Amino acid sequence: MKKNLLLAFVAASLISCSTVQSGTSKTMDIVGTGVIHKPVIADLNVSQEKVSRTMTFTNLQSLETAKNSVVRELLKEKDADVLVEPTFDSSTKNGTTELTVYGWAATYKNFRQVEEKDLKVLEVRPNFIQKAETTQPATELKKGGGIGWIIGGAALVVAAVLAAGSL
Repeated sequence: MKKNLLLAFVAASLISCSTVQSGTSKTMDIVGTGVIHKPVIADLNVSQEKVSRTMTFTNLQSLETAKNSVVRELLKEKDADVLVEPTFDSSTKNGTTELTVYGWAATYKNFRQVEEKDLKVLEVRPNFIQKAETTQPATELKKGGGIGWIIGGAALVVAAVLAAGSL
């Protein structure tokens, strides 16, 4: 009896099919109580050409997740660190959303500790200091359309009937 229940449980566990894919599009500075770090300055090498990337999504759950995904793919494609001034165009028809992002791809270079000449610029325009937001979208990719749960449930019912019959 215990073997049948264990077998049914293992079968149901193996049958459930879903994969979660995630990634990040930006990183965040270290900020918090008790954490003090010496600021680092970097030059930003911004492309002179505006770039774009279009992706298509079906049954879109969140526009923000889709935006982060399309930006992440554009950054990978252009081997860039950040997208400057991103703008988005989207259109949805029959449950399918086409999303395009436009912006200027940029890379960081010349990382260095803050120097006195940098502090003068920051004193004049303190709003130059910007904090990037961290976003980590998760996209669930489903396989099998739920048939695994039906088969797994049926296996549990059969195991329960067999277990009841052996009592």
